[in-house]
Amino acid sequence: MSIHLPTPRFCPQCGQTSLKQRDAKKWACQQCQFSYFHNMASTAGALIIVEQELLLVERAINPKKGCWDLPGGFVEYHESLEQGLQRELEEELGLLITSQQLQYFGSYANQYRYNEVLYHTCDAFFICQLSHKPNLHAKDDVASLQWHSLKKLPFNNIAFSSVNQGLNDLVKNRPQQFTNNSH
Repeated sequence: MSIHLPTPRFCPQCGQTSLKQRDAKKWACQQCQFSYFHNMASTAGALIIVEQELLLVERAINPKKGCWDLPGGFVEYHESLEQGLQRELEEELGLLITSQQLQYFGSYANQYRYNEVLYHTCDAFFICQLSHKPNLHAKDDVASLQWHSLKKLPFNNIAFSSVNQGLNDLVKNRPQQFTNNSH
């Protein structure tokens, strides 16, 4: 599998223009032998569930502007997956949650094209089961939000393949766990 990235021009260590690509994600400096790896980026998304309904957000920006997505986003360098998701939920929805309210669900490989660069991501999803629908506001890069029945999810308008895979796994493999005994 090839990765479509612009070739780095300068070595991050010595500043010379002597980087040579060694494989799909590795460049080596011919001057100082520094190795640069362009690894996957991490994202975290929330499967926010109240009874049998799931919260989806409409993307306000590209890529996939206008498509449905899970609330969440890229994890910063200093954050855990949970911390990144907590930050994103506050930024996008005004929702404050604790890490104890997040239950790891699964992770999925994905591709994210931004400004003509194809990034490979590992998207981790967490279930956040709530007892009632909180007062939420579409903020940051969210155009709107909508609750969807787990039996009628809009699979034909989901932004990313990883989210589609996660939602399929959610409705096929774990529907019995979403009852009225929410946290």
